[in-house]
Amino acid sequence: LSLDVGSTQGKMEVAPEGEWIAENAWKYGFTLRYPKDKTDITGIMNEPWHIRYVGLPHSVIMKEKNYVLEEYLDYLKEEKHISATINGQKYEVLYYPVTENTTINVPANLRFEVSGNNTDGVIVTVFPDSV
Repeated sequence: LSLDVGSTQGKMEVAPEGEWIAENAWKYGFTLRYPKDKTDITGIMNEPWHIRYVGLPHSVIMKEKNYVLEEYLDYLKEEKHISATINGQKYEVLYYPVTENTTINVPANLRFEVSGNNTDGVIVTVFPDSV
């Protein structure tokens, strides 16, 4: 889900590729994983070459709120259910803490994805009806 991008033009902080990634990756479902202004949250120094795929609508929400992944996951845990409209399409995002008896409700007639948060829960992303 992540990759490192390099440049023949020099350091990614100043290379055209690095600038493009910083400005546009979120539009395609990617996020800059370790930005320089979030090292206190991620615990990792700035890595302008390291991007992670989180998908839509997550990358858009993270961009709008200036969140790194840790902050976004905390936000989802707190809110439990959020909606986002992107390009006129409404997405629903739900967080479920996982226990032995967790029931996850998913729509019968819409496309959805279920992904773990790698610690204690799952995220259900419900995509707009494509009909």
